[in-house]
Amino acid sequence: MMYKITDELNINGFSVNPLRLVIQRNNGSRVFNTLDFFCIYIAMKSTEITVEGKEYKLPAGSLGFVRPGKNIVFGVECENEYSVYVLAFSASFYEKSAKDSLLLNSELFFNPAGVFIAPAIGSVENIEKLIINRLKLYKEKRNEGLYIAVAHNCTETLILDGLLSIDRQLKEQKPKSKKIVFLDTANRFRVLLQKHYKHSRSVAFYSEMLQVTPGELAVMTKTIFDKSAKQIILEKVTNEAVRMLKHSHLSILEISRELGFSDIANFSTFIKTHTNKNPRDFREGI
Repeated sequence: MMYKITDELNINGFSVNPLRLVIQRNNGSRVFNTLDFFCIYIAMKSTEITVEGKEYKLPAGSLGFVRPGKNIVFGVECENEYSVYVLAFSASFYEKSAKDSLLLNSELFFNPAGVFIAPAIGSVENIEKLIINRLKLYKEKRNEGLYIAVAHNCTETLILDGLLSIDRQLKEQKPKSKKIVFLDTANRFRVLLQKHYKHSRSVAFYSEMLQVTPGELAVMTKTIFDKSAKQIILEKVTNEAVRMLKHSHLSILEISRELGFSDIANFSTFIKTHTNKNPRDFREGI
């Protein structure tokens, strides 16, 4: 049985829960896939985590950053109450500005290992007070707009903590390797895509902006993300279209125009090709 995400994560694109509860919802299994979501694992107690078959240690007070599409296995100790909190969010939830895109598409999440572990700024007690308890407090106020704003702020705080550790590591590194150069370009591609996906689905458009050939960009994204540039573009447009069909109040025609399609017929053909469903199927929850 496939893991079922919470309604909050599905609708708002954000959730934070003790890992113990997430495991219970996963029928007791400690095996997950991050799907389309970015995850920050907040370790209140030391635990182990396996990402794509490689084991890592999450010390107490550390943060684990994992990008979408990764296979995760947690150690048995995480079943203890409140040992780890899972903060999960979508790109659409977090990316409200160009700066947000730069942060989200940085080496913090998009690195060769697929996971980055960083010490949090402050003690476990401070993390619980400033992040976990703060989110609980605003959620209880039942003001969704205010809660989402606080959730974004808390997420950014954790991301900036992680980036501080990355900056320290990069200063200690030797000159950039070929893979690091690929990573830089691939991440800049994702930032540009977030800004321009509504009006350009051409690999050539992005490769020209990055000053590489379409073939070079394809090699770079395949090396870093295991996906071609074209595949990443199509997935981005498809995911945004499905999200809007499910959760926005715009009509199908308005959504097709918002995403840069010339008419509703082209939009319907695109959705059918990439999801095997019609736009109205998503709107009606089929």
